[in-house]
Amino acid sequence: MALACLGSLLRYSADPLGLRVHDDGSLTPEDLDRLAAGLESPEVVPRLEADGRVEEALGNRPACRAFRRENPLALKLFDAALFAGDDLAFCDSDVLFLRPFSGLFAVASVFMADQQNAYSVRSWHLALHRRLALPRRVNSGVFRIGTSLYDPDLLEWYLGHPEFRFAPVWVEQTAWALLAGRGGCRLYDPGQIAFPGSAADPVALHFVSPLRSLLAPALREVRDRRGEPAVAIATREAGRCGVLDLAFTEARRKLRR
Repeated sequence: MALACLGSLLRYSADPLGLRVHDDGSLTPEDLDRLAAGLESPEVVPRLEADGRVEEALGNRPACRAFRRENPLALKLFDAALFAGDDLAFCDSDVLFLRPFSGLFAVASVFMADQQNAYSVRSWHLALHRRLALPRRVNSGVFRIGTSLYDPDLLEWYLGHPEFRFAPVWVEQTAWALLAGRGGCRLYDPGQIAFPGSAADPVALHFVSPLRSLLAPALREVRDRRGEPAVAIATREAGRCGVLDLAFTEARRKLRR
């Protein structure tokens, strides 16, 4: 999946890009050889190296350390950010790019737009805790954020509240939204960076876990569009996710059940 999806990122970007891959501990020497051959020799951060550096950085934040040990998505939240430098430009390995594009990481703070407010906090939490300042519909599949907005103390406060984790799969995404809410952020045009079935001629599709089975058929049908003009990636203001916004999302989820 990484070879197909991250390979498409490199193939279709009109802007020069290089990759840093964070090993979750599962990569074999053969895997590393395949990644080097298929992804233009990316930098790879070995898990053992990351463990030492990140555990030291999180030394006085027990909630952050515990979350990193129990949730694989925490490697994205902590490791990617702490190795990033001045800002972090991130792309999940399940995002498939379909056509040439430019300016994906041109905006200082920008995220993919979700189809809902997919957060691990409840609407009443927003009313009770002023520190929970969240933009609307942030999805962390593709994003760029300045590390000046990265606040480990805020993450420690957030992760230290068990009631903020009703949906474990969204805890990491909510954390990024919380960080982005400190300075405001923009969202990619959902017609360009989209979910399967939600856009007519997207630049990229994010095959999140519930839609992962659609990736293999998409790869069989995809055609080579190199040589076409690059599409400039558009963004829009995210706006603030208020109590009523999140309550509406909660109500829609209950009705769908």
